[in-house]
Amino acid sequence: MASKVAEIGLVNSATVAAALGVGERRVQQFASDGIIDAVRVGKANRYDLLETVRKYVAYLKDDVACDEVQGLEERKLKAEAEYKELKAAEARIHLAELEGTMHRSDDVRAATEQLVYAVRSMLVAMPGRLAVDVAAASGPDEASRIVRREVEHVLEELMGFRYDPDAYQAMVRDRKGWEELADGEDDGAAG
Repeated sequence: MASKVAEIGLVNSATVAAALGVGERRVQQFASDGIIDAVRVGKANRYDLLETVRKYVAYLKDDVACDEVQGLEERKLKAEAEYKELKAAEARIHLAELEGTMHRSDDVRAATEQLVYAVRSMLVAMPGRLAVDVAAASGPDEASRIVRREVEHVLEELMGFRYDPDAYQAMVRDRKGWEELADGEDDGAAG
């Protein structure tokens, strides 16, 4: 009977295992899963070696393709989740800006520049305002008091500077191109 098996080109699971680089149990598992075909000869399974190798290679290609598709799908889902997180973060930032709880650096820079220019204007105007009074002073002590009083006046004006959320909201509206509703005007509802 062994010569008859060899004549029809069938081999045992040990030969298939050696050809595929797996164990005999794995070959039997492939056969039971339908990955490769087995022919029952007596009490043992036999395999057409060439056809078994072809089917095993096809199985591996499908498995790799499936893994690639799964990998692409996982990367796509991850990218979509990251995109949604970024959009949500952007929306939170936008909302915070609209609520006035956060300001763009450009707006802060512009407001700071306005303050600096106001201080500069006050300081540059000081010599002109003080020249006559200091020239008429009876001595250096009186001139010093006149200058000190004017510096204190400038500092008091600066101390009056307060954060103005309306100014920042106006900057946001201006930057976004939004028009402010006029006082007493409602949002389009007829009264």
